[in-house]
Amino acid sequence: MAESRQLRVGLIGFGLWGPHYARILAGTMGSARLAACAEPAAARLAACAEPAAARLAAFERQYPAARAYADYNRLLRDGDVDAVIVATPTSTHREVVERCLKAGVHVLVEKPLAGTVADAEALAALEKETGRVLMVGHTFLFNSAVRAIKGYIDDGLLGEIRYLYFTRTGLGPIRQDVNALWDLAPHDFSMLRYWLGSDPIDLVARGQSFLKPDTEDVVFVTLSYPDRVLASVHVSWLDPVKVRSVTVVGDRKMVVFDDTHPTEKLRIYDKGADYQPREGGFAEFIAAVRDGDIVIPRLDQREPLREQLEHFVDCIITGRRPIASADDGVAVVKVLERAQRELRAASSSRLGMA
Repeated sequence: MAESRQLRVGLIGFGLWGPHYARILAGTMGSARLAACAEPAAARLAACAEPAAARLAAFERQYPAARAYADYNRLLRDGDVDAVIVATPTSTHREVVERCLKAGVHVLVEKPLAGTVADAEALAALEKETGRVLMVGHTFLFNSAVRAIKGYIDDGLLGEIRYLYFTRTGLGPIRQDVNALWDLAPHDFSMLRYWLGSDPIDLVARGQSFLKPDTEDVVFVTLSYPDRVLASVHVSWLDPVKVRSVTVVGDRKMVVFDDTHPTEKLRIYDKGADYQPREGGFAEFIAAVRDGDIVIPRLDQREPLREQLEHFVDCIITGRRPIASADDGVAVVKVLERAQRELRAASSSRLGMA
C-alpha cells in the first residue's frame, strides 16, 4: 500500500449497485478521514470489470481515469488493486469472491454472501486462511436509524422486546437471478441479528410464485428468537406502493422506522399495554393501555453506502472485524436457506393436496 494509505479499489460488476459504489469512490471519499486513523485513509476507484459491453462502455465514459476490463480475472492478474467490491449476481459470488481472496485482495461483496450455506461457509473459511478482509454489504447496518434502534434496545429504552415486524414491498424491481426472499429479506434478517444479537430458533415461511414458476415474488416469514421474541418479515415485488418499514414493540416503548419518509425516519411511541390486578379482586386482572408522547429524534443524514465503504476501508487499515463480517453473512444465508426449504415444502404440500 502506498505511504499515503490510499487503497486502490476495483469494482467487479457495473449493473444495479456498481454505479453507486463507483460514484462514491470517485467522489469525496478519497479525502475522507476515518476516526480510527491518525491520517486521511483514502480510497480511489482504480478499475472496473464488467462483461456487458454497453455497461463497460458507460463506465469508461464516466470514469476515464480508471481501467476497464471485460474479464475480472484479468483485473486480478494485473495485480494493482488492494481491494475489490463484488456487485455481481448472487449465483456468481462463490467463484468470484474465492478468486479475489486467493489473489490476495480484500473483498466487500453485495448481499447475500452466497447462494448456499455451503458456499458461504467456504468463503468464510477462506477469509481466515488468506488473512484478507471479507465483508458483506448489509447496508442497513450503516443506516443511522438502524444504529439508533440498536442503541435503544441495548440501553433498555424500549424495555423487554416483544416482537418486530418488517415490511419491504413495492412494484419491482424484479430480479432474474433470485426470488423476492433472497433479494429483499437479507436486509431484515441482518437487522434482526444486529439488534437481537442472536439467530432464530424456529421459523415458518410461506410464499407464492405469481409471475414465474418456482420464483416466489411474495413471501411471508415468521421467526421465533430466544426470550420469546417474535418477528415477522413480509417481502414482495408485487405491491402497488413502495414500503420500507420496521416496527419494534417493547413492553415500555415502541419505535417505527420508515425508510421512505424524507425527514422523519424514526418515531418513538411512549405506548404500551399489559394486565393489572383488579382492585379487590381475587386472581382477576384488567387490561390497561398506556398512550403517551411521540418523539421524533434527529438523525445523522449521511449516506449508508458511503458509511459502509468507509467502514470497509477502516477494517482493512486497522485490522478490525467488520460489523457485517463473513460469519454474519453465513448466519444470514442459513436463515435464507432454511426459509427457502420451508417455501419448497409448503409448495410440495399444496401440490400433493391438489
